[in-house]
Amino acid sequence: MHVLICGGGVIGTSVAYFLARRGVRSTVIEHSAVACAASGKSGGFLALDWCDGTPLETLARRSFALHAQLAEEVGDDWSYRRMTTFAGFTAARVDRASGGAFHLDWVADGVHLAQRLGRTQTTAQVHPGRFTQALVRAAQPHGADV
Repeated sequence: MHVLICGGGVIGTSVAYFLARRGVRSTVIEHSAVACAASGKSGGFLALDWCDGTPLETLARRSFALHAQLAEEVGDDWSYRRMTTFAGFTAARVDRASGGAFHLDWVADGVHLAQRLGRTQTTAQVHPGRFTQALVRAAQPHGADV
Protein backbone atom coordinates (compact mmCIF):
# COMPACT_ATOMS: atom_id res chain seq x y z
CA MET A 1 0.00 0.00 0.00
CA HIS A 2 1.16 3.54 -0.76
CA VAL A 3 -0.79 6.42 0.80
CA LEU A 4 -0.85 9.96 -0.60
CA ILE A 5 -1.24 12.63 2.08
CA CYS A 6 -2.39 16.11 1.05
CA GLY A 7 -0.71 18.76 3.17
CA GLY A 8 2.59 18.99 5.03
CA GLY A 9 1.20 20.49 8.20
CA VAL A 10 1.12 18.83 11.58
CA ILE A 11 -1.78 16.55 10.65
CA GLY A 12 -0.27 15.36 7.37
CA THR A 13 3.17 14.78 8.85
CA SER A 14 1.68 13.00 11.85
CA VAL A 15 -0.21 10.67 9.53
CA ALA A 16 3.02 9.99 7.60
CA TYR A 17 4.92 9.29 10.83
CA PHE A 18 2.37 6.89 12.28
CA LEU A 19 1.91 5.10 8.95
CA ALA A 20 5.71 4.73 8.71
CA ARG A 21 5.78 3.16 12.17
CA ARG A 22 3.38 0.54 10.81
CA GLY A 23 5.44 -0.09 7.67
CA VAL A 24 3.13 1.78 5.28
CA ARG A 25 4.77 3.91 2.58
CA SER A 26 3.42 7.42 2.12
CA THR A 27 4.03 10.55 0.13
CA VAL A 28 3.21 13.94 1.64
CA ILE A 29 2.14 16.38 -1.07
CA GLU A 30 2.73 20.00 -0.08
CA HIS A 31 2.53 23.08 -2.32
CA SER A 32 5.05 25.20 -0.41
CA ALA A 33 7.03 23.60 2.40
CA VAL A 34 6.50 21.46 5.48
CA ALA A 35 5.03 23.56 8.31
CA CYS A 36 4.77 26.65 6.08
CA ALA A 37 1.54 28.02 7.58
CA ALA A 38 -0.33 27.50 10.88
CA SER A 39 1.57 24.31 11.73
CA GLY A 40 4.78 26.32 11.79
CA LYS A 41 3.53 29.47 13.44
CA SER A 42 1.10 28.53 16.20
CA GLY A 43 1.94 28.92 19.87
CA GLY A 44 2.61 25.22 20.30
CA PHE A 45 0.95 25.29 23.69
CA LEU A 46 -0.13 22.01 25.32
CA ALA A 47 -2.41 21.64 28.34
CA LEU A 48 -3.37 18.38 30.05
CA ASP A 49 -6.57 19.28 31.87
CA TRP A 50 -8.04 22.46 30.45
CA CYS A 51 -10.68 20.53 28.49
CA ASP A 52 -11.75 18.39 31.43
CA GLY A 53 -15.51 18.06 31.63
CA THR A 54 -15.94 18.71 27.88
CA PRO A 55 -16.20 16.34 24.92
CA LEU A 56 -12.51 17.08 24.19
CA GLU A 57 -11.22 15.83 27.55
CA THR A 58 -10.01 12.42 26.34
CA LEU A 59 -8.42 13.86 23.21
CA ALA A 60 -6.60 16.65 25.09
CA ARG A 61 -5.23 14.26 27.71
CA ARG A 62 -4.09 11.78 25.05
CA SER A 63 -2.46 14.57 23.04
CA PHE A 64 -0.56 15.85 26.08
CA ALA A 65 0.78 12.36 26.87
CA LEU A 66 1.59 11.65 23.21
CA HIS A 67 3.71 14.79 22.84
CA ALA A 68 5.80 13.75 25.85
CA GLN A 69 6.14 10.23 24.44
CA LEU A 70 7.17 11.51 21.00
CA ALA A 71 9.76 13.83 22.52
CA GLU A 72 11.50 10.74 23.91
CA GLU A 73 10.85 8.40 20.95
CA VAL A 74 11.79 10.54 18.00
CA GLY A 75 14.94 12.02 19.51
CA ASP A 76 14.82 15.23 17.46
CA ASP A 77 14.86 18.69 19.00
CA TRP A 78 11.59 20.57 18.64
CA SER A 79 11.93 22.46 21.92
CA TYR A 80 9.45 20.34 23.85
CA ARG A 81 9.43 21.59 27.42
CA ARG A 82 7.23 21.31 30.45
CA MET A 83 6.48 24.69 31.98
CA THR A 84 4.56 26.55 34.63
CA THR A 85 2.05 28.94 33.07
CA PHE A 86 0.37 32.08 34.35
CA ALA A 87 -2.44 34.39 33.23
CA GLY A 88 -1.99 38.09 33.60
CA PHE A 89 -2.51 41.53 32.22
CA THR A 90 -0.62 44.75 31.76
CA ALA A 91 -1.35 47.91 33.63
CA ALA A 92 0.30 51.27 34.01
CA ARG A 93 0.71 50.56 37.69
CA VAL A 94 0.64 47.18 39.37
CA ASP A 95 0.36 46.72 43.12
CA ARG A 96 2.57 43.68 43.71
CA ALA A 97 1.30 43.37 47.26
CA SER A 98 -2.29 42.72 46.17
CA GLY A 99 -3.67 39.36 47.21
CA GLY A 100 -3.46 36.40 44.87
CA ALA A 101 -0.79 37.89 42.62
CA PHE A 102 2.42 36.09 41.72
CA HIS A 103 5.78 37.81 41.40
CA LEU A 104 8.54 36.60 39.11
CA ASP A 105 11.73 38.64 38.90
CA TRP A 106 11.96 38.27 35.11
CA VAL A 107 8.44 39.66 34.47
CA ALA A 108 8.24 43.39 33.75
CA ASP A 109 6.82 45.62 36.47
CA GLY A 110 3.84 46.55 34.28
CA VAL A 111 2.64 42.94 34.16
CA HIS A 112 0.27 41.62 36.81
CA LEU A 113 0.28 37.81 37.09
CA ALA A 114 -3.18 37.16 38.45
CA GLN A 115 -3.45 33.38 38.27
CA ARG A 116 -1.34 30.24 37.85
CA LEU A 117 -2.87 28.23 35.00
CA GLY A 118 -0.71 25.15 35.15
CA ARG A 119 2.45 23.56 36.45
CA THR A 120 5.09 21.46 34.74
CA GLN A 121 2.90 18.39 35.27
CA THR A 122 0.01 19.92 33.33
CA THR A 123 1.33 22.40 30.74
CA ALA A 124 4.03 22.24 28.09
CA GLN A 125 5.12 23.86 24.85
CA VAL A 126 6.69 22.76 21.58
CA HIS A 127 8.12 24.69 18.66
CA PRO A 128 5.36 23.78 16.15
CA GLY A 129 7.46 24.16 12.99
CA ARG A 130 10.31 22.08 14.35
CA PHE A 131 7.86 19.47 15.65
CA THR A 132 6.18 19.13 12.25
CA GLN A 133 9.52 18.92 10.42
CA ALA A 134 10.87 16.37 12.92
CA LEU A 135 7.93 14.05 12.28
CA VAL A 136 8.71 14.05 8.56
CA ARG A 137 12.41 13.38 9.21
CA ALA A 138 11.48 10.49 11.50
CA ALA A 139 9.12 9.02 8.89
CA GLN A 140 11.46 9.29 5.89
CA PRO A 141 13.82 6.41 6.76
CA HIS A 142 10.72 4.18 6.91
CA GLY A 143 9.42 4.96 3.42
CA ALA A 144 7.79 8.39 3.65
CA ASP A 145 8.53 10.99 0.97
CA VAL A 146 7.66 14.67 0.63
